[in-house]
Amino acid sequence: MKNIYLINYSVKGIKSLDEDVKLSFYKKTISKDPDMHGYNIKGIYGMNGSGKSGIVTSVKILKNILTDPGYLNNPIIQKNLDSIINKKTGKLFIESDFLAKYIDATVMCRYKLILSKNVTGKYSIEYEQLSTKKATSKSQNMKIIFEIVNGSIETLNIEDDKLLKDVIEKTRNLLTMESMSSLFYEKFLPSAIVGYNNEYSFVCVTLIDLLVFGMKLHVYLDQSDNHREYVAKNALQCSEGAGRNKNEINYIISNLLRVDNDWLDVISITHNCIPKECYKAFEKMVNKLYEFLKIFKSDLQGIEIDKKENRDKWVCDLVMVYDSYKIHAEYESTGIKKLIQLFAYLNEMVEGGIVFIDEFDSNIHDVYLCALLEYLMEYGKGQLCFTTHNVGPMDVLKHHKKSIDFLSEDHEIYSWTTSGNYSPSKLYRNGMIEGSPFNIDSIDFIGIFGSGEEDE
Repeated sequence: MKNIYLINYSVKGIKSLDEDVKLSFYKKTISKDPDMHGYNIKGIYGMNGSGKSGIVTSVKILKNILTDPGYLNNPIIQKNLDSIINKKTGKLFIESDFLAKYIDATVMCRYKLILSKNVTGKYSIEYEQLSTKKATSKSQNMKIIFEIVNGSIETLNIEDDKLLKDVIEKTRNLLTMESMSSLFYEKFLPSAIVGYNNEYSFVCVTLIDLLVFGMKLHVYLDQSDNHREYVAKNALQCSEGAGRNKNEINYIISNLLRVDNDWLDVISITHNCIPKECYKAFEKMVNKLYEFLKIFKSDLQGIEIDKKENRDKWVCDLVMVYDSYKIHAEYESTGIKKLIQLFAYLNEMVEGGIVFIDEFDSNIHDVYLCALLEYLMEYGKGQLCFTTHNVGPMDVLKHHKKSIDFLSEDHEIYSWTTSGNYSPSKLYRNGMIEGSPFNIDSIDFIGIFGSGEEDE
């Protein structure tokens, strides 16, 4: 799955973002055989509260809408959306342009989504549209594949009457809480594969492209921006009084906080529940993780897997092996634990995934971060977009186009363009990047903490 690339992304209505924020990942003119290699990394910079995490959070929502039929029916998800969708807009607007590369052609697809509250107070799909055109076409006109308004199909570009009737019947009363993409995966994909050679194959292939796009999106959110556990516990805080004991509450929370619909094999520090038939693959992945971590900790001798049997699964913890001692990974440094969590996402980017990482620089040394980015820029087959406060990577990123975006306090995007020998990091520190007014000085803190020269 290395033939889907994100080229534009815009969002409005998440957290503090009450205006449209637009990200560009590729040049405007698309050639017959576009080369994404020079456009595979983007760092988003911005002051605290500018909305960086909101962008990444919206991508996670988009992924789940596209791939998980039950996403909007989860009450914890509903409460979480109620907390993070912007109160001023009351709606979440997302638009994505992506390329689907085939052997003989490249197609540009545009997906639009609006989430809003319905009459029952739940967030539902108010609007959904998928349209396409040949990527090399200079025309702005796009062919609508489907358009859905408040659950009603307004446009469905299927010429085969039997399939058209089948789609309408099988999606009836479902399209407000489930996307066409997730329903297609759930109800039509096997027959669509069989139907590749018939007259409605184009629609099926385009819907598969949308589904693959959703599956290729992988999002890592910093723990402080993952509010689902907090929301779940608050939603159930009265449950004990309603007759539920703590074990029942914990069971409910663990089910409602199920892992997002993602086939990415993220390695956890503790309690990796691995089906026995998949254990060899997990063991291989841990060995690869060891090779990765050894770059950061040269004294690491290996990683052992502490496994306990649980019916048809192994419950696995990681144990770090050093020359004269062993330590459970839970007691490793926060930096090493962060790298363990990120490993699968970085591996996926190398293999062709579209990866978003919030606070990439958190707990990772600047030298290692820059070296890692240089490797991903050169060898990564996918795309990586990350938020950061660390200016160190700027002088690595500046060698690629579309690789540095500055998000201002008023949610405007200012992209870095190479200008002679200017250093983006120096300009950024000195407040010379438009929309990034670092107009503070050390003396600004005297009124808060004092000057340290108290009168005796």
